[in-house]
Parts: sequence; C-alpha cells; structure tokens
Amino acid sequence: DLLTCAVTTEVPMNMENPQSDVYSSPVLYAEEKHNVSIVFVDIVGFSRIAAGVTPLKVMDMLQNLFSRFDLLCEKHGVQKLDTVGDAYIACALDDDDDENNREDDNGKSRALCCLNLAKDMVKESFKVMAPTDPEEHLKIRVGIHVGDLSCGVLGQSVPKFSVFGDAVNLAARMEQTSMPMRIHVSKQFHDLIGEDETRWEESKITSVKNMGEVETWILDPVY
Repeated sequence: DLLTCAVTTEVPMNMENPQSDVYSSPVLYAEEKHNVSIVFVDIVGFSRIAAGVTPLKVMDMLQNLFSRFDLLCEKHGVQKLDTVGDAYIACALDDDDDENNREDDNGKSRALCCLNLAKDMVKESFKVMAPTDPEEHLKIRVGIHVGDLSCGVLGQSVPKFSVFGDAVNLAARMEQTSMPMRIHVSKQFHDLIGEDETRWEESKITSVKNMGEVETWILDPVY
C-alpha cells in the first residue's frame, strides 16, 4: 500500500554524478485524494509534563500511548501518518481492498472509521498515567476534518509519505481548538456522518487561523 511504499522504496539517483539530480529527482509517487478524513491528536499539558520528568520517562509515556493508538488504527482500518512530538496524525485513505471503502458514499464509511478510532483513542488515554502523577491519567484533544488533499512520497535518504493541503490544516486547527477528552470536528465532517452519530453537543462558531470563522461540533465520546 501507499505507506509501505513510503518506507521500502529508495529514490533512484544518477550514480555518474550523484549531486546533479539531488534537487530534480522525480517523486516516487504523488496524487490528489478526495473525501479523506484526517485525525489529529495531542496531549493536554504536554509541555508541563515533559518539564517535570526525565526525557526517558517522557518517551516511555509517549511509547505507551502511541503503541495503543497504533493498535487502534489497525482495529479500525485507519492509517497512521506520523507522530510529531506529542501529536499523533492518522487518516483514512482509499484502499481498493478495504471492505470499509465504498465509492458511492463520498467517504462516509471511512469517516465513520475515523470517528470510531477517535472515540477509542479518548477512552484508551484513561489507561495511560502521567509520569508526574501516578494517579492522573493523560488527557488528549482530538480534531477531525474531511476534505481533499495532496499526498506523495518525498525525500532522498529517508523517503516519507506526506500529506498537505487546506484539509490537513483545518484538521490540525480542529485539534488545537478542541477541549480535553473531546472530539472537535468541522461542519463538513459532521454533515457527512449524519444520523450515524447523534450525541453531538450544540454547534459553535470557531475562529480558525487563516480561515476565518467556521462552524464546528464537539463530541464527548465517554458520555
């Protein structure tokens, strides 16, 4: 699949003059994807936690949490994209062999996979304790958006699968403006899910950097 390609394929270079094509080598793979659901997660108060313990304990905490998220991605058929510091990013790309993928639903079946993943992520975070307080579980924020994006494999020595576009930016903004232990989604994602989820709190207007004011929705997955 696409992520396998990202970690197993080497970029061909001109061996007669290795430097000649460093900046002009064609990408391994690139295309546009439509109706992709993107999930962003981060840890509430991560800087405070990291400042109070050793780096090893921080890494142990992240390994514990992110390993659980990896298993949840496998469970729900969602692809892990990256981890950046305390942020975890995943998305539901089309897969012709995936039974959850249907061409006639505008990405709804894949969106439901992401929503169910997000719910389980919040619930799973209750099981991971903060290293600064053995009686305090981690709290996370989750943001989801659905839209079109560009994706491809970039890099020379370590090729990496990357996604970018306004849809990715808005998903990140949903996470940044979310509340602890809540799932914050865009109107597009909320409307796509429709009646398959009925426990939404009232909609609100959220100010999003470089995008103005947008309508968003909050879900408490442990309600």
